[in-house]
Amino acid sequence: MINNKASNLPADSITPKGYDPMRKWVRTGFASLAAAIGFSAYYYTQLNPPAVFAAAASSSATSKSLQAVIQSHLVKRESSFTITYQGSTSSLSAQMDKAVHAVLDADDSLGYTISSYRWNTSFTANAATIKVQVSYWEDAKQTAFVVNRVKQLSKQLIKPGMNEHEKVKAVHDWVILHVAYDRTLAQHSSYAALTGGSTVCQGYALLTYRLLNEAGIQNRIVEGTVSTGLHAWNLVKIGGKWYHLDTTFDDPVPDLKGRTSYNYYLLTDQQIRRDHRWTRSYPAAVTSYGDILSMAKKTDPQKAAFYNGLEKELGYTYLKPENTVNTMEQLQTKIEKAIQAGKKSVTVRWTGGNRLNLQTLFDGIPVLSSIHYSQKAFALGESGDVLLEVQFS
Repeated sequence: MINNKASNLPADSITPKGYDPMRKWVRTGFASLAAAIGFSAYYYTQLNPPAVFAAAASSSATSKSLQAVIQSHLVKRESSFTITYQGSTSSLSAQMDKAVHAVLDADDSLGYTISSYRWNTSFTANAATIKVQVSYWEDAKQTAFVVNRVKQLSKQLIKPGMNEHEKVKAVHDWVILHVAYDRTLAQHSSYAALTGGSTVCQGYALLTYRLLNEAGIQNRIVEGTVSTGLHAWNLVKIGGKWYHLDTTFDDPVPDLKGRTSYNYYLLTDQQIRRDHRWTRSYPAAVTSYGDILSMAKKTDPQKAAFYNGLEKELGYTYLKPENTVNTMEQLQTKIEKAIQAGKKSVTVRWTGGNRLNLQTLFDGIPVLSSIHYSQKAFALGESGDVLLEVQFS
């Protein structure tokens, strides 16, 4: 009997680690442009005659060794290989499914570097020949380049005495400052990010994954969706807790040289769920990173200046009562104090919803000749909170 099974993905797609068909997508906005990625469902057909495969490497396997054998071929980026299987074939298709998924799930840098794969099986009751074809976003030489380049970068970025907090920030900032989003939607790999300087979210997540791993920071790649479609980002373990890190969404589009943002930096599940969704099982991220920073300042006072600076960059200082306003009266008081101090702007966390009224400020502060404001979502606060910047003269 001859069976064929495959996972075929479009040219701009994410590695086949999911099982449902999904559409391509693009997210645009001031802050970032997310990736265009797609999935294809696995399908099963019976063909006669068998499909034709290119000359391939070969190996032998049993039910116990099948996973290890598949892995040995994939890590070498072999595009075609044949497995001579010995043992009962009554559940071979299910065994192959299980083995392939186990290999892909065990190593995100491998799993998300595969663009498509398929296999053809001819078998009897107690033996089978399995012919596999695989396409990769990176070939073996390109992956070797990535591994070596990541080691070089790690030596530059990670200094002696750095702790987890400093390492994660160093990696995050380097990726954002040196990679731009690929608007052609053609590049999906960390190799493309390192050699061409552009990639989509899959490449961002892969490069971030490799750099963090090299720095000794445990992390994973998360696949999910935003309001406009599919997306991939990282889940990082720091201080014994898990956090979401999205270097794609933190990178401005169009690319702004020298500019970084931290809107998606080490967020909890609740914080990132405002515009990210996922269905696969991942470690829970439930502890505020702000709490971890507060504790770190007490346990590591020598680096208090770093923690204070990071707190400010991430926006945790706006959670403090003195930086939060809920009414126009409170906002007016803030502006009046700023004017007395010779300032031309104030930034606060606004929790007053749609009650913002500039005319009220003009009426209440006669010395004002002009005033305007800008606001952006504030993931660290409650639903509806925004960071409000008011400029005046």
